Amino acid sequence: MESKKIRIIETQKDNLCKFEEKQSIIFTKDNNEIEMSLLMIYSDIKYQQIKGFGGAFTEASAYNFYQMNSEKRQEILEAYFGANGLNYSVGRTHIGSCDFSSGNYNYAQREDKTLSNFSIDCDNDLLIPFIKECQSYANKKLTIMGSPWSPPAWMKTSNNVLRGGKLKPDYYQIFANYLIKYLQEYKKQGITVDLISLQNEPKAVQKWESCIYTAEEEKIFIRDHLYPSLVKADLASVKIVVWDHNKERAFTRARDILSDPIIDKMVYGIGFHWYSGDHFDNLRLCKEFFPNKELIFTEGCVELSAGSPTNAGGNELVVVSQSPWEFGEKYAYDMIGNINAGLSTYIDWNLLLDTKGGPNHVNNFCSAPIICDYQQQQIIYQPSYYFIGHFSKYVPVGSHRVAHSSFTNNLNVSSFITPQNEVVVVILNSSDKDLSINLKDVVSDDIAAITIRQKSITTLIYSQ
Repeated sequence: MESKKIRIIETQKDNLCKFEEKQSIIFTKDNNEIEMSLLMIYSDIKYQQIKGFGGAFTEASAYNFYQMNSEKRQEILEAYFGANGLNYSVGRTHIGSCDFSSGNYNYAQREDKTLSNFSIDCDNDLLIPFIKECQSYANKKLTIMGSPWSPPAWMKTSNNVLRGGKLKPDYYQIFANYLIKYLQEYKKQGITVDLISLQNEPKAVQKWESCIYTAEEEKIFIRDHLYPSLVKADLASVKIVVWDHNKERAFTRARDILSDPIIDKMVYGIGFHWYSGDHFDNLRLCKEFFPNKELIFTEGCVELSAGSPTNAGGNELVVVSQSPWEFGEKYAYDMIGNINAGLSTYIDWNLLLDTKGGPNHVNNFCSAPIICDYQQQQIIYQPSYYFIGHFSKYVPVGSHRVAHSSFTNNLNVSSFITPQNEVVVVILNSSDKDLSINLKDVVSDDIAAITIRQKSITTLIYSQ
């Protein structure tokens, strides 16, 4: 019988090679019942199914894409959606404008409760062609989520798309109709929106497009307006995601909304962001109390500001050719924590940004896995690209998270079994020391000694 091999793929801070395939290691039987330095994998204990990884289709991403020449555009498409790239299968886009748009716009600029002037023409120059190119290159169905940053100003108490405000109660149904028209018009363009949230960050009063909803308001809108409108329009297949904001209130918002058994049946998942800290326990509570709801990471990025490590020294923010390694570690740490708490879908923020972290109409600059220097026609891969890839490249849709137990908290670990019955173990070592482990497959009673190098992320793959 052929010995079982472990593939080892490594990205390490001091090594210029990324996703480097190291020499395979052979499992042996654990005849001595080793006790020390064990990382134990229980591949027969399955948790949530993984629905996919991806990033956001923003107007800024589309703008940067079309600033690059055809050769570079092909490279970007392969880098994200190709079999040799990150193999993305999920995306999120903004319904109307967001901070990473060229300015404020929506699909019904003039007040008209019948929405007779509704038009998505503003998306036809950049956003829709970009999404369609990505879909075509991926050569598979991309799961798309749509999120509004604000209703049109004339529907709001503040008469302004910026700085919060609320949707007027007597405009709830009109805004639901607005969202239905968006879904229908995008479908005509060949883009099926599969998931929808009521509002991006419904608790945040931002200087960019924003709108505030309490849990009760979100509940009323979903129960009495959005869901019935989806059913009436024969769009019940579009799944509703609640919250779509930071993790610290993900459970309380979910509990407030989903405690109503009628609404519980209308809601598919709970969306969350990372901007207020780890709060992995809040996700565990969501999964414990609402096990039939999908946990979806809907946005996260490293924000750039004065004094940031990416500040080139003056007042102008510039993303250096290689942003700090720690930006990538932040991604992997959060992804592992979220996955181990029950996450099923991961959607990063902007797919592409320029060397200033934009364009952005309110100077809310961020980093992204791929930076486009369109002046030099260069594509700059950031550390986050590789850290995300250690999951998305090797954990296909349909995989399940499986149980593991580690001897040390100096390693962050998540483990999976794929539809092809391969075990995938992703290990982050953010310490300054190499760490030796004994990888133990409890099902087969096999064991192997492996060194996880300092400042690295490593993916281990073997057949079960």
